Parts: sequence; C-alpha cells; structure tokens
Amino acid sequence: MKTEQVKLTQVKANGENPRSITTDKFAKLVNSILVFPKMLAIRPVVVDNKMVALGGNMRLQALKAIAKMTHGDICNRLGTINDFLKKGEGEREKIVQYWAGWLQKPVVEIINASELTEDERKQFVIKDNVSFGNWDYDALANKWDNASLGDWGMDVWNANPTAFAPIQGAASPSAPAPAMPDASEEDDPTAMFQDALPPELQGADLSPANLPKIQGSDETAMERVIIVYPKDQLQHLCNLLGMPSIDKVVYRLEEILPELAEE
Repeated sequence: MKTEQVKLTQVKANGENPRSITTDKFAKLVNSILVFPKMLAIRPVVVDNKMVALGGNMRLQALKAIAKMTHGDICNRLGTINDFLKKGEGEREKIVQYWAGWLQKPVVEIINASELTEDERKQFVIKDNVSFGNWDYDALANKWDNASLGDWGMDVWNANPTAFAPIQGAASPSAPAPAMPDASEEDDPTAMFQDALPPELQGADLSPANLPKIQGSDETAMERVIIVYPKDQLQHLCNLLGMPSIDKVVYRLEEILPELAEE
C-alpha cells in the first residue's frame, strides 16, 4: 500500500465511525497537529475505494477544522501552545510557513486500502482504535512532563492519594476550540470534563487489580474501591458507612472505622 497526498475535500468522513471525541480532546488534537504537522505523513488517513476514511477520522476532522481557519487564526493559536513556544525561532517559523502554504492547497496524506473485503474493512475500523496495552504510569511520571502529556491528549491525574478534594472543574483549552457536535454534552454540562477524571471516577467497572498505580510512600494504600452513587442516595450511603457526611473523594479505611487507627 502506497502513501499518497490528495486534496482534503476528496476524503469523506465515515458516518458509521463508532468513536466520538469531546470538545476538549478535539481542541488538543487540533493543537497537536498544528505543532507537529510531520506526524500527518507518519500516520496517514486510511481510506476505502470510495475515499471514505476507515482510520484517522478524528485527524481528518481536525484538518477540516484547520482548513476553515485563516493564517492569522493559526498564528494566534500557535502562540498559545506550550510545545510551539518551547521551539527555537527557526522551527517556529518553519511551522508557520508550512501552514501558510497548506491553507493555499489543503491536502491530506492517505493510504488506499481498497483491496480490503467488506468484512476486513469493518474489522479495521474497530481494530485500528483498540488499545491492548496498559500505560506504565511510573514511567510516564518519571520520563515525561505531565503538562505536555495533558496537552497531547493523555489523561493525566495528579492528586494526593490520602485526601482528594472534590473536583470542581477541568482546565479548558487555552485557545478557542473548533466545536464538535455532541448531543450528550448538551444534555449533561459535565460531560466535557469526563476525560479529566481517571477511569475509576468515570464509573468504569474496574477491579482493584487493574487500577493504575498511584505514586507515594511505602505506606500508600494501593487497594481501593470507588463507590459511585446518585445524589439522592447520599444520605443512604452515609448511613451505610456510618459517617455524618462525605466531604472527600477518597478516605483511608481508618477514617471510616476509627477503631482500626487505635490498633
């Protein structure tokens, strides 16, 4: 399969793509592409014989959003992105010039997978988005900068494991984000902040064995259980735990059972 460059307008989004993206993550994807356009050639959009995207739908949508910007819009947005500001003047100028030329003739790198059967196309759409591995959170914490990881779309969570304060909100993108329609966010105003939470606080069914590691001292408790409850059941939960109120997200067991602290 050969990589080729075609007009952006020739490639169509896949209306049956099973993945969606939040407004916040979409903004980070746009920023990532603006700062690192070389990655588009390394990760081309995969299309079928009708030029419908099988893989890379989100990158395609991000490029279509960028194509609607003016050169001034792109320059202003680049000026708010940390990865861009950390580059040397020469590198920044190359990126600015790249997008100036690209806006004159918006293109996208593609791989045509027209020889795939219908069943193989369906498999590819799913398998291209499946992640079989797990992140090594210790390695991420020690070798990468948390702020950069967050800018790149990684769900990074920093907190004191012994006493988490209730989350009041999540950081919004520093530059205006091209809107992605998402009916669920209109119904639930907190939906756009969902990806700022770790999986166990998003209501995912996880066992203690597959929860991500929390860095801390040797005394840091690694086993934990997350209880998700509707607001109207708060008092019932307090009664079950024998507590007058719930003021934190995470408690040590001895805070709920004081007799354990005396042992």
